[in-house]
Amino acid sequence: MSRALQVGGFAICAAVATGLAGWWLIPVLAAVWVRLLPRADLPATTCGVGAASGWALLLLVDAAQGPASTVARRAGGVFLVPGWAFVGLTLLFGALLASTAAIVAGKSRRR
Repeated sequence: MSRALQVGGFAICAAVATGLAGWWLIPVLAAVWVRLLPRADLPATTCGVGAASGWALLLLVDAAQGPASTVARRAGGVFLVPGWAFVGLTLLFGALLASTAAIVAGKSRRR
């Protein structure tokens, strides 16, 4: 399976899982992904980029339905960062969740 297809598949799974059950399912999904695709190239990178892409898709859908820039600006103000940085931190959080879970699952699989 090509790397772009792996990232796209994980992005769709991450968006659906987050929409159905919330952010906490991302590490579980990444661990399952690494277990089901043991020959995946760079699973931590694939899961991290896929999770960030899936969450970016969710943010774009939400932005099309409401005042996302206002929400980002106000939420960013709580963290003392600009609105665009808050969006970036959101994507980084998803990527870190998936990447670290993929690394741990990959290490435990080898033992």
